[in-house]
Amino acid sequence: MTRMILGLSFVLASFVSVPQASAEFRTAKDMQKECRAALKVMEGSAERNLENTLFIGERIGYLQGSVDVSLVLAENVSWYKVCTPDNISTLVLIQKFIAFVDANPKYTLASTAVQMMLAQEFPCKKEK
Repeated sequence: MTRMILGLSFVLASFVSVPQASAEFRTAKDMQKECRAALKVMEGSAERNLENTLFIGERIGYLQGSVDVSLVLAENVSWYKVCTPDNISTLVLIQKFIAFVDANPKYTLASTAVQMMLAQEFPCKKEK
């Protein structure tokens, strides 16, 4: 129940804090580039400067937020077909996103690419 309330709060906050008339400006390739920088810093092969630290925070927040919302939706509605494991690491999510964008350049918006990656990587198991 707490997870559901937190997830719904996240969704509500995103609607309140974002102007309704604005378009998404982050492309999947932009986000992928930032994910690569974040991954390098997390692995210790890149400097922990301000720009790279911002990439880490933004990517972790964006991807983890997407997973949290997917967990809430999967538990509470029948039409949502993504079942992300509770114990998935952010590092794995970043790696999967990078690979997904490389393999699927047709998804040009970051938000679409994240949702399609989650749907492809973590489909719900059909009950028998």
